[in-house]
Amino acid sequence: MIRNLLNFVLCLVLAVLLCVFVSGLGGMFILILLSLSFVISLILMFVTKKTISVGLQLSTAISSKGETVELEVSVYKSTVLPTSFIEMTFEMTPNMTTQHMKTFKLISSKRNGDIITIPIKTELCGEGTVRLADIKLVDYMGIASCRPIIADAGQLSAALKIMPVIRDAGVQNEVLRSTSENAAANEDEEEESNESAIGLTGVAGYEHRKYEIGDPLKRVNWKLSSKRDELMVRLDDKVLTATQDFVLDYPVFDLSRQYYENADKIIEASLSMLSMLLLQGYESSYSYFLDGWQTIDVNDEKSLLYLQEELAGIRPMPANERMQMLEKADSTVICFTTCLGNMHSELSLYSDIKGCSLVVSEESGIGKICSNVWKVNHDFEFIPL
Repeated sequence: MIRNLLNFVLCLVLAVLLCVFVSGLGGMFILILLSLSFVISLILMFVTKKTISVGLQLSTAISSKGETVELEVSVYKSTVLPTSFIEMTFEMTPNMTTQHMKTFKLISSKRNGDIITIPIKTELCGEGTVRLADIKLVDYMGIASCRPIIADAGQLSAALKIMPVIRDAGVQNEVLRSTSENAAANEDEEEESNESAIGLTGVAGYEHRKYEIGDPLKRVNWKLSSKRDELMVRLDDKVLTATQDFVLDYPVFDLSRQYYENADKIIEASLSMLSMLLLQGYESSYSYFLDGWQTIDVNDEKSLLYLQEELAGIRPMPANERMQMLEKADSTVICFTTCLGNMHSELSLYSDIKGCSLVVSEESGIGKICSNVWKVNHDFEFIPL
C-alpha cells in the first residue's frame, strides 16, 4: 500500500513537470484525472463500507471423511454502485483443507451482490468450522483501506459435522477380558459367594463348563477362569447387566493438525471398542463433552450409531469442564484421551487418578504415566503397556 502511494505521488510529480516544461493543458488534464480517480475511488470505498454485508454457508450440515463440500461466501450490497476491492481472509479448523487460496479479493458489480464458492475437503472427524478471519476494503488505486461495518459480524462462520468411522478391529481377547472383568466384577463376586450351590460341572455357584470355540465371551467367568487356569463359561441364561464406563478426554490445546489427527484416531478407537463389546453382548456407558457433559448407554447398534453422529460434532472442551470429569474418574473408568506427549500439564493430572485405565494412540508419544495404559496402533489393536 505504501508502494502504491509512492507511485501515485510520483505520477503527480510527473504531471506537474509535464505541466511546467512541456504542455500546461496536458499536464493539468493528467493532474485533474489522477485527482478525480483518487476521490472517486475513496468515495466508492466509503459507500461500500456502509452498504455491504457478508454471509457464509456450507453446502451440507454433516459429511463423511474424505468428501468435498462447498463454502458459499455471499456478498450483499444495498446500492447499485460497484464496490471497492473487498479482501477476505478465511480460517478453518485443521480437520478440513482446501487447495484454493484462503485470501480472496473481488469487486461486486451486480445489483444484489455476488457469491463465490470455495471447495473444501473434510479429512478428520469432529466439528469443522470455517470463519471469516479478516475483511477489509481497499480503494481501486490500492492507496487507502478501511474495515466495513458488518451488522452480523458475530455470525461470520459456518460449521459442519464430520462423521468418524466405526473401525472393525476384530475380536481382541485381551482387551475384552480386561473390560469384561471390570464390568462383571460385581456379578462374579455374587456367583462365587454362593458356595452352597453345586452345578453339574462341580463348580460352586452357577453351572459352568470349559470354554469351547464359538462360546460368547460375555459368559466367561474371568475370575473363576484365572483361579482354575482355564477358561470357564456359565451355563445359565442370565444376561450380564453391568456396564463398562468410558470417558472421552478432549482438552483444548494448540489445535494443530497433529492434535486433530490424534483426536481422530482416539475417537474412532473408542467407537471400535464399543462396537467390539457390543458384538460380544456387553453394554457400555460413554461420556463426552458437547455443550455440557453427555452420557449415552450403548446397548444396541442404534445407540452406537447415535453416538457416532454425536461425535461428528465433537470439539475440544474447556479446561474447567475437563477437571470436573477427571475428579470423578475412578478405577472402573476407561478414559480415551486425545492428549499428546508434549501436553505435560494436561497429562500430569492423571497421576492423581489411581487405577483409571488410559487409552492413547501409538503416535501420541505418551508412555506409562499411570498404572494401566493401553496404546492403539494403526490397525486399531489395543496393546497394554
